[in-house]
Amino acid sequence: MSLFSPVSGLVGGSLIGLSAATLLLGNGEVLGCSGILSSTMLNPLQAFSSENKWKLVFMSSFLVTSSLYNSFVTESDEYYALELAKIQPSSNIPFVSDIGYVIAGFLVGFGTRLGNGCTSGHGICGLARLSKRSFAAVMTFMATGIATASLCPTDSFLRDVPDSSMFPNESSSVVGKCICALVAAACLLLLVKKIKGGILKVKEEANDNKSVLIGALAAAIFSVGLAISGMVKQYKVFGFLDVKRMATGTWDGTLAFVMGGGVVVSAAGYHWVKGYNYFGNEKALSCPPLLDQSCSKFNVPSNTVIDLQLLLGSAMFGVGWGLGGLCPGPALFAAASGYPKVMYYWWPANLVGVFLAKQAQKLF
Repeated sequence: MSLFSPVSGLVGGSLIGLSAATLLLGNGEVLGCSGILSSTMLNPLQAFSSENKWKLVFMSSFLVTSSLYNSFVTESDEYYALELAKIQPSSNIPFVSDIGYVIAGFLVGFGTRLGNGCTSGHGICGLARLSKRSFAAVMTFMATGIATASLCPTDSFLRDVPDSSMFPNESSSVVGKCICALVAAACLLLLVKKIKGGILKVKEEANDNKSVLIGALAAAIFSVGLAISGMVKQYKVFGFLDVKRMATGTWDGTLAFVMGGGVVVSAAGYHWVKGYNYFGNEKALSCPPLLDQSCSKFNVPSNTVIDLQLLLGSAMFGVGWGLGGLCPGPALFAAASGYPKVMYYWWPANLVGVFLAKQAQKLF
């Protein structure tokens, strides 16, 4: 049986692209999900700084939107986001073991930090601006992801049979909601914090306030886009990456429609950024239109070097993605949804990987 859903993939992917375009044209920032989340989690105090507070708001809005989505969209609805607990081993859909989650989380964290991006930063945003560096990264992590998912034996220690502990239960759902509440509380604390000593100029403070609202909107769109596209379901990712399924007619090409829709809509956003408008645009912008021009700019990566650090990081990310079926955005959605193994195994290992990769970058 094929789980192919091109329409929802295209709609969800387009929303993800819209989120990227919103963040770009509104804040001048790139939707690099792994960078936004890891910098906020590992440096929470830094998230309270003027230039970074939009990241904390982004994370809070994403978590709250994900939690609300799961509350209102039930299993009987077409765009139900959670993994289907009724799927049985006979469906030939892989389920990740505890050690599999740990290894996958670590590799995704280490790889995305070392390679400076994942499916959103290099994929949705990098490909949209025709970045050769991002193209190399995407080709690398796609290749290693496909190889890993296709070659990983279903009876290995990295795989498991489904049981109730893999899915949200009452206690894990409470933990997920508590995580959402804590991040939201930190966000509220940030928003009511007074700026003392006249450190910020009036224009800069106005820009910061606008960037917070834009970041919250982009995150909400991103969360809904991931849910509708189906990319928060690991079996959808495995269904694409495991190319052996082509022989049995169970290969799921939905991810191609997600990426395609996302890149096209994201590219429409870059068309309005000076230097990235492929077809010529006399009205291209040099700074985000909603922010004051005297103290804002587009923070688009300008590095064009394809080096060992990029390729090694992308390869490691691809292996982790192929093992666990999760990258940072969907993993955060799963945590908000109360998936215990994602919260207790994948995320801690991911943050350890990010921290160690940060140290390893000094060697390159």
